[in-house]
Amino acid sequence: MIQFNLITGFLGSGKTTLLGNLLEELSAKNRIAVIQNEFAASGIDGKELSRLNDDFKLVEINNGSVFCVCQLSNFVQNLLKLIEDYKPDIIFLEASGLADPISIVELLQTEELKDKVALDKSICLVDAPNFFKGLSSLVRFKHQIMVADKIIINKTDLFEGHLTAIEEKLKELNPFAEILPTTYAQIYWADFEVNLSIKGAASKRFTGRLAGGQPDIKTCVLRTHDKISEHCLKSFIKGMQKNCPRIKGFLNLTNGKKVSVHSVFNRLEIKEVKKHIGPSELIVFGYDINITDLRKKFKERIA
Repeated sequence: MIQFNLITGFLGSGKTTLLGNLLEELSAKNRIAVIQNEFAASGIDGKELSRLNDDFKLVEINNGSVFCVCQLSNFVQNLLKLIEDYKPDIIFLEASGLADPISIVELLQTEELKDKVALDKSICLVDAPNFFKGLSSLVRFKHQIMVADKIIINKTDLFEGHLTAIEEKLKELNPFAEILPTTYAQIYWADFEVNLSIKGAASKRFTGRLAGGQPDIKTCVLRTHDKISEHCLKSFIKGMQKNCPRIKGFLNLTNGKKVSVHSVFNRLEIKEVKKHIGPSELIVFGYDINITDLRKKFKERIA
């Protein structure tokens, strides 16, 4: 049986960073496959991972959650092909930050998969500074916590105050999971070992429960060959943060630099990258957004 590991966490919690750290640790001695799932029609996390480490097999499933009935057949077929063609030792599924994984047990117990893969670990990342904002935003964020074997409280260096309130709420939602505080998602694979007496106990509580449908948050993908200054880029992102809890992508600047953009609620990080090739691509998660307005606002900043 192939080890299947689920990585969840609300938008911007550090899932791709964690996966990059684990690939660096494990890929030399294991055949690893990564399935990245994005609600938007396109994903940039695969580009981010490949920029850091290309010693793994990547499958991207976009335009909806793999836990939704509408994606189930697509997910099963992609997973079966991955197993047959690549024969991985370990599979990681990095679920969309908007995914509802409450039905993970049923997903892997379909007739086609039950003899091929087994849920090894369910890991959930929590963004410490934005934990309570995320918790109040979507029920599916609670579900991500409720099915986890291990919960990582990430970005503790950015959190002002004591973690006690977060830990108490996590224990209330999931009394089975072990809680690990960290920064930059720096956790070793050995830290994810799960006591057999509680392994899968959290997720099995919800056997038979169906995942939620489409969330209220919408996604838009902006692709453009237009370049923008870093000053105007910051202004553009800041202007959208009120209605857009997550914005991420790669941008080409007017000074010739290429940068990655990560915006989570009101926090913005822009970093120069070396390996990005292609047009600018920005994925925006927000309320009351549409691609026409997004393009218009971007054009206004570069005019």
